[in-house]
Amino acid sequence: MQITELCEHKGDTWKIELGEARYYINASIVAEFRLEKGQELTREELAKIRSADVLRKAKNRALYLLGERDMCLAELTQKLTKTYGEEVAEDAAEYVRQLGYINDEKYAGKLAEYLIKRKKFGKRRARQEMLRRGLERELAEEALARSPDEDVSGERLERIERKYANKLGDYKERQKVIAALARRGFGFDEIKQAIEQVSV
Repeated sequence: MQITELCEHKGDTWKIELGEARYYINASIVAEFRLEKGQELTREELAKIRSADVLRKAKNRALYLLGERDMCLAELTQKLTKTYGEEVAEDAAEYVRQLGYINDEKYAGKLAEYLIKRKKFGKRRARQEMLRRGLERELAEEALARSPDEDVSGERLERIERKYANKLGDYKERQKVIAALARRGFGFDEIKQAIEQVSV
């Protein structure tokens, strides 16, 4: 196949025509493969060029997503897979990890602190959320073990008092309060202690 047309299209995108076929690729790929008008390409070479352009897009998307918020390697890979396929997603995620933009251990610590201190989750609920985001169980457990154990006194107790104090007198309402706190990840002992303190 011969490149019959090679020219700038929009911004840093170039148009390549091979007879009837037309492709749009990034200028960096044109330079990397030293493409020129009149050049002959095999199907394998064309496939490599197109794959390189897709990987470039996936890498840029990975950097964009990490600019929005931190995430672990598995979560980033999962997001990229939807658009670029598993193999390209893994390569792009590994690329940004090697650049130092992803560190699952550091992320696990930050996420555990955020979920417990800011979101006021119990450790059980925080663990579920960390696993849902793609962190390995061992990393989640280690991060939660390092996270300061915020008991039901202080901020959490104040929150319980504000939201639930007037519902603790009625048995059915009290059961609803217990269920609500359990959904937030608190253990039974924590809930019992909190209710006892609020009821005093």
